[in-house]
Amino acid sequence: MIHKSALKTVKMGLVAGCALMLLSACGSGTKEKSSGGKEEIRISWWGGDSRNKAVQEAISKFEEKNPDIKVKAEFGGYGGYQEKMTTQLSGGTAADVIRLDSMWMDQYKNQLEDLGTLSKEIGLDNFSDDVLEPVKSDGNILGLPLSTNYRPLLYNKTITDKYGIEKPESWDDILAMRDKLPEDYYPMANFFGAKYASPIVFFSIFAQQTGKPISDENYKLNYTLSDFENMIDFYHELVEKKIMPSKKEVDNSGSIEGAPAPALLEGKWVSLFEFIANTNTIESQLKEQGFELAVAGFPTMAGEKSTGVWTKPSMVYSIPKTSKHKEAAAKLINYLMNDPEANKIQKLENGIPDSKAGKEALEKDQLIAPMAQEILTLGQEKVDTSLSTMFKWDTAKLNEVTLDVITKLDYGEISTKEAAKELYEAFKEEGTKLQG
Repeated sequence: MIHKSALKTVKMGLVAGCALMLLSACGSGTKEKSSGGKEEIRISWWGGDSRNKAVQEAISKFEEKNPDIKVKAEFGGYGGYQEKMTTQLSGGTAADVIRLDSMWMDQYKNQLEDLGTLSKEIGLDNFSDDVLEPVKSDGNILGLPLSTNYRPLLYNKTITDKYGIEKPESWDDILAMRDKLPEDYYPMANFFGAKYASPIVFFSIFAQQTGKPISDENYKLNYTLSDFENMIDFYHELVEKKIMPSKKEVDNSGSIEGAPAPALLEGKWVSLFEFIANTNTIESQLKEQGFELAVAGFPTMAGEKSTGVWTKPSMVYSIPKTSKHKEAAAKLINYLMNDPEANKIQKLENGIPDSKAGKEALEKDQLIAPMAQEILTLGQEKVDTSLSTMFKWDTAKLNEVTLDVITKLDYGEISTKEAAKELYEAFKEEGTKLQG
């Protein structure tokens, strides 16, 4: 016989257990909340100090306007960022909003949400079809481009004026600078940093020499081993003739990732190739040292078969398919890219906005720097539209191989022919992977 007190205890236990089960069931079907009862989302990006500060300030304004949403910021340098994204997207742990380099999107296309399904929340009507076309895959919009990027040659006008050098408009002009500069000066900075070597610096040279894009739309490599040998010979000539410091000299120059090299700020590396999105920072830092930065443009090559000028969406904001907060994530992207206040805070940290509303906000307050506008206008005049596939080849694997090959070449460990062969084989292999 069971006592009433025992029955009462069992009933209470069952009630408590059911209550816990109900709470658990409710929790599994709702969006995650922070301890304050707000919907919490994460955003990930890379950048230097000025960009990081600007984005964080814009996020704070977003939170003020959207008190029901809490945003957790995750940011760092560019080095290793793609590897981090690959790991997180594969493991389902990526942030709700992720900044990606545009050339990575094809690699992640099966892991990214089609932003066309969030057109209202994300403010898709601020972006033209021409802007969206490069970020589409099978009709799906994989990311919203922050800006369109060109990579011109910039030069220290204070130094060139001092030594009687005209604006370098061709590769021959750059070579001629050597005779007019002090021995410990270089006409230009090396294409590569101490720990980062993107192959994109070679793409314009390839195009000028061959007149062909790197591949067709199906990623079939257009360049031969002979083309790679010609390109490496051109690079090696620039190093041998002391037009640019060798990779070994770069490694010993005190350069820090994400910051201009000391020799650049001292005026001893007189010119460099740089994207629009970074020109404002470099111009300001050189100005602090008493130097004037100017736009040389896109150097022509004797007998060139193409201008070698190509463009790409600079960076994009994407939403992983695994996000549990897609609408809130879209709302944040909309604010950061389209809201006038957010654009005035971020200014040109991401380049000249591709967003119609964003660009209009900066134009209204005259916040588009003359140099950035000059580069954009010049790029639009010179661009070779047949080179539209170029940017998709800037992959983590080719960055790694290029860094290794150029390091071995400049340290005297391999010949130019060996360097060309290694790069050629790596590009062929990557093309096969990109073909899927």
